[in-house]
Amino acid sequence: MQQKVLALKKVRNALLLAHNYQPMEIQEVADFVGDSLQLAKKSAEVSGYDMIIFAGVKFMAEMAAVLNEKTPVYIPATDAICPLAAWVSADKVRALKEEYPDAPVVVYVNTTAETKSVSDVICTSGNAVKVVSGLGVARVLFGPDKNLADYVRRQTGVELIDLEPRGHCYVHQQFDIAQITLLREEYPEAVVIVHPECPEEVQDAADIVGSTGAMVKIVAESPDETFVIATELGLVEQLQAKHPDKKIIPAYDRAVCRQMKKNSLEKVLRVLEERPKENLVEVPEEMIGHIQEILERMSQAPDARFAEASASD
Repeated sequence: MQQKVLALKKVRNALLLAHNYQPMEIQEVADFVGDSLQLAKKSAEVSGYDMIIFAGVKFMAEMAAVLNEKTPVYIPATDAICPLAAWVSADKVRALKEEYPDAPVVVYVNTTAETKSVSDVICTSGNAVKVVSGLGVARVLFGPDKNLADYVRRQTGVELIDLEPRGHCYVHQQFDIAQITLLREEYPEAVVIVHPECPEEVQDAADIVGSTGAMVKIVAESPDETFVIATELGLVEQLQAKHPDKKIIPAYDRAVCRQMKKNSLEKVLRVLEERPKENLVEVPEEMIGHIQEILERMSQAPDARFAEASASD
């Protein structure tokens, strides 16, 4: 199946992007593997492809579509929807903007294109602290992830008003302090790295709180040999494959995003073979300009306050 995908990619002149949480069978045949914003930017940096396949969830493919207006973007699993992104709708943002008209709206990259289109700034888990502090304001509307909001509050001192106080990633919400405590006893030499979407007490128990991009970088560059990783299992498996000389331990071995795993080699192959219209990801023209603008604002603000190349979900 992998050989069929690789062969047909050449025939179709297709670019295959795979998120860090994708099944390893897809990561192994992708042209680029990374976090959502890295991949969206990568899709815009390379040229000459006739189609882009984004193996991830829908909001990620939407980002690639926004940055590639002339190249069709497909998603293998049309029903792969990020539950975190579903917490905050555009209507909810509009309502809170009316209540707090002077507070800028900062939305996590894990939001739908429609929600981004009514927001002021986009952030990633890796640059959220810089984005919020760089705004130079006392109050910000922020969402949808409550745990990331808690992290930013503690790091910046800025008043963050949750766009949705219940908003969370169900995968990262599964990590708890007991898991970390037991693993520290078993692996006292381990460096514990947790995602900022994890609950506050798990963040407090970690050695490092960082995005998936930061995790990849730290494990690759650190002289340490043992790591406990608290994020979705797809990234843990990727790190294990990349660093067979190091011990990479999942903080919880059932931390699996069912939505991410809806993509499969069979579905990738079907898109390559048939280019089905229902798998084509399109963003309404009236939304594209504003989303491009706030992406540019995040990545190229004066003194690079909003920039952090390795950061995302």
